Amino acid sequence: MPKYDEWGELQMLKRNLRALSSLLLVFALFVGGFQTQALAAEQEETITIIGNAEVGTLLDLTVVKDAENQTAFDVLVKAVGEDSIEYTDGQYGKMINGIKGLTAEGNFYWAFYINGVSAQVGADSYVVQDDDQLTFQYIDWTVPVENTTSITVVGKDGKTVKEATAIAFINNPTAFQLLQVVLGHDKIKYSEEQYGKMISAIDDLAAEGTYYWAFYVNGEMASVGADSYELKASDEITFKYESLEAPTEETNDEIIVETPAIPFDQKTLGTAVDTASQYVLANQIGEWEAIALNKAGKSVPPSYLTTVQKLVKEKEGKFSRITDTERYVLGILAAGGNPTNVEGYNLVEAIYNGDVTKQGLNGVAYGLLALDSADFEIPENATWTREKLVSHLLEKQNEDGGWSWDGSATSDIDTTAMVLTALAAHQNQAEVQIYIDLAVEYLSAQYQAGKIDNSSTAAQVIIALSALGIDANGELFASDAGSLIGYLLTFQNADGGFDWQGGDVSDVFTTAQGFQALVAYQLFVKGEGSLYTLPLVSDSTPVVEKEETKTTTTEEGKLLPNTSTNMYNYLTVGIILLMIGAVFFVSERRKKA
Repeated sequence: MPKYDEWGELQMLKRNLRALSSLLLVFALFVGGFQTQALAAEQEETITIIGNAEVGTLLDLTVVKDAENQTAFDVLVKAVGEDSIEYTDGQYGKMINGIKGLTAEGNFYWAFYINGVSAQVGADSYVVQDDDQLTFQYIDWTVPVENTTSITVVGKDGKTVKEATAIAFINNPTAFQLLQVVLGHDKIKYSEEQYGKMISAIDDLAAEGTYYWAFYVNGEMASVGADSYELKASDEITFKYESLEAPTEETNDEIIVETPAIPFDQKTLGTAVDTASQYVLANQIGEWEAIALNKAGKSVPPSYLTTVQKLVKEKEGKFSRITDTERYVLGILAAGGNPTNVEGYNLVEAIYNGDVTKQGLNGVAYGLLALDSADFEIPENATWTREKLVSHLLEKQNEDGGWSWDGSATSDIDTTAMVLTALAAHQNQAEVQIYIDLAVEYLSAQYQAGKIDNSSTAAQVIIALSALGIDANGELFASDAGSLIGYLLTFQNADGGFDWQGGDVSDVFTTAQGFQALVAYQLFVKGEGSLYTLPLVSDSTPVVEKEETKTTTTEEGKLLPNTSTNMYNYLTVGIILLMIGAVFFVSERRKKA
């Protein structure tokens, strides 16, 4: 990797490259004409109206478009029409008395749910968010509610920020959705990380320094993130502001905590990979586990691919989060499937023509990783080409060399590592290499300063370094306490799993990341490339592009290729086979001659 003695020289070169890129962009606009593409997605919500046992469901799950900055009451009006709603204006807003002729009388009332959680405000006070699922249900208040939960938010010094009990819920909402509904969307700040939502602040109390928002279920720290945990009846949910550092008595003596160093060797690495894979296989397999198993030479259970195929079919190939589509592409490849044809849906196209910036740099970085994983072909007129994705990532780099999830000036280690992993396949480009060098220096400085303080962050950095061909056991990532790869191994427990920041209890979430990092480093040692290089298997069949004017429709509404197109394909194959046969015949005649 190139070395530079002067930081200022690098910054000047970086600014010059950006200026040159801007100049070329202006030139291209004048030569090619001004053609802009609208990338903003129209906000959509879904609404369901459930009546009593006699009338049943009054309105099945219905999509309501163009609902930005509107209330749930506005969405209800759009769905059924103002004439179908009876309401009165009271002190606290609109009280819904009837929907589609079903009037609230006697013991009955119209309950309002947001993403399956009983709303804490009226429908005309709640401003809908993108992808909200709104439900209005006709309920007898004298009948005990089957599913209820409670939530407590504990802030600084153990003070209770919010407490709510007996909150009704329907369907399968998550603990994160419960938090949003009870406190309000504006009170919750979070980032989209590789494994889900990471809470960065609750009620303006930010997770910073050694402090973070811990998530508990029934008094036990949860083994999954809040957006992955589905509520169960009588659950007691707690979010607590905690520090990673154990409380200590104040003394005048300086306390120095050293990270234990573990000697590193190939046998240690091989054993670590094998025991981690055993832990992973004993638990549920997700996309990240499937990728690591594939690259470690282990078999991915067939049930994984079957489950994903079923999910894609149910969702009709459309997911609200672009990162879901991206990780499914990677997981399907790892399991031997073809993401361009999953139950007839092309997930790869959904990426390069999707809104990859909707989830910050996560969507962009993993979009690039997914498209590069099997070197998928991208049309020149795609919304996002590789060049556009790379350019977007480079443009978002901060002056310190790192990146942040939301594009802010405060870089973070995990996002920087994630972006570097995505850029690794493009480091042969001189401009890209300069940005990579700056970022590696940033990560090295963070490690030397002791900022990498948990196994998950260490894992992300190791994955990035290994993809770049940089040794996580080398000089840049070594200290008196040991190397980065050695540090990661201190978190592996006897059962093969990993814990987040010390202890002997492994969890699935942390283990998936640790396992990926071990496999990535093993690939580096063997010179076998990136963790995310996942070529299509030979028997994978891509979706055949169809012309819109040459399709027929079945009774089920599915589009099928025109018969004449099929005949043309068959004739083409036949001609090729005849040509091969002719060449073979001539060759044999010459041999005999």
